[in-house]
Amino acid sequence: MVIGTLIGMSLAYIRHTKEFRFASLIDACVWILLVSPSFIIAQGWVMFASPSGVALNTFGIDVSQLVFSTGGIIAVMALTNFPLSYLATSAALNWNTSSLWEAAASLGVSPWTVFWTLRLPLLAPAVISGALLVFVETLGDFGLPAAISSQYNFPTLPYSIYASVRQSPVNFALGGVLSLYLVIIVAIAIFIYLRILRSSSFSFLSGSSVQNTKRQSRISGLYSLISIVAFIVTLGIPIGSSLQVSLSERLADGFTISNLTLAHYEQALEMGSNLMNGIRNSVIIAVVVALLTTLLGLMMAISMTFTNFAGNKLLDLAGTVSLAVPGIVLAVGYIFVWNQPALNTINLDLYGTPVLLVFSGVAAALPIAVRLQMGALGQVSENLVTAASVTGVGFFRRIRSILLPLVGPAVISAFAAVLAASVFDLAGATMLAPPSFDTLPVEILAEYEKGDYGYATAGAMISMVLMIILVAFSQIVGKRLMRQK
Repeated sequence: MVIGTLIGMSLAYIRHTKEFRFASLIDACVWILLVSPSFIIAQGWVMFASPSGVALNTFGIDVSQLVFSTGGIIAVMALTNFPLSYLATSAALNWNTSSLWEAAASLGVSPWTVFWTLRLPLLAPAVISGALLVFVETLGDFGLPAAISSQYNFPTLPYSIYASVRQSPVNFALGGVLSLYLVIIVAIAIFIYLRILRSSSFSFLSGSSVQNTKRQSRISGLYSLISIVAFIVTLGIPIGSSLQVSLSERLADGFTISNLTLAHYEQALEMGSNLMNGIRNSVIIAVVVALLTTLLGLMMAISMTFTNFAGNKLLDLAGTVSLAVPGIVLAVGYIFVWNQPALNTINLDLYGTPVLLVFSGVAAALPIAVRLQMGALGQVSENLVTAASVTGVGFFRRIRSILLPLVGPAVISAFAAVLAASVFDLAGATMLAPPSFDTLPVEILAEYEKGDYGYATAGAMISMVLMIILVAFSQIVGKRLMRQK
């Protein structure tokens, strides 16, 4: 948490306050990492640092002892999750508070003292929010430890929960207890975060506040170098290593022209292959989840924004609490609930069917979809909806003709975010998918664990391209539909 928060905060600070070349590389790092599954990033690090990996065979450097250690794994987790801290801090850096530190400078206060005693305290809410997000995401991440477990035994709560339920000997009681521990830890973190924010005042915006403008710096070259290094370390190493392995005939021969091949991609894209079946099944599940989640989230957001429904507080509380429940815990809960013999008597025997993948996907993504759409709905004047209601316009027509044109971009963003996340839901697919039902993340991880690294990395690269295409397609179609309205 500490390392990820410091990285995200530092990069956000130089990105939004200084003018320098290659600043866009930081944005690329952040957004690609946000939409990339953690297990694919982790696989890239394994391909780079393993004893027969890219670092040794291509560059002649053995970094296995460095990466596959407690400190190395912590560093990989920080480099994977720092974008959450970056985004939280960036939002607070949009406003110019230079009048405050200029006043301090006029009194002879050094720039370093101004930063520590003025600027940093004003950023406290954003920094604390980012730290909490990094902590919760790291604590509940199942994909990264699952991918690294083949090279280094680094047990985490999510992976221990998975092992207790899915590996022999099965121990459902232990899985339930560990799940409870995980939820309690996350709940305590959120409680501390809320207490800190409520006990202090960090207000500094006024009617004269203006948006922040970037300043030229005498050390802009250093900032450019930091951007390049950040891009190489966070994306270049893991993604580049996976790409090289996917194009290599033999991993031990390193990067040479004679060793390049497309055979792994041909094998992965062969019709009827497990990967293609996994892509088909995962995309179908993801589209259904995204449609249901976006529509249900929109209805909930409208209810909490524009109505006096008695259950609004309960909906808000449920959405907030479910944000703190990791996907692996949700999956275990679904196993406990739906694997009951009594359900057979009422024809609700859904355990071992793809339907549970849809249910768990909706449950995991619904809070995010609600929050994304509530932010946009909060900017819509209630008078517009009230006026239409007074003139006799029906409820659904009000949504279609008034709200959707105004909040359409947020609805599209929610759909795209849920779609991308659902395709690569490793925790849900691993725990709930039927044995004969191939899914994309499980197939990639299975081939990786079997040692077929070329095929697994080819699948990972295809997956990332597929994700970009799906998100871009949903954005284009959504915008065209909005223009037609």
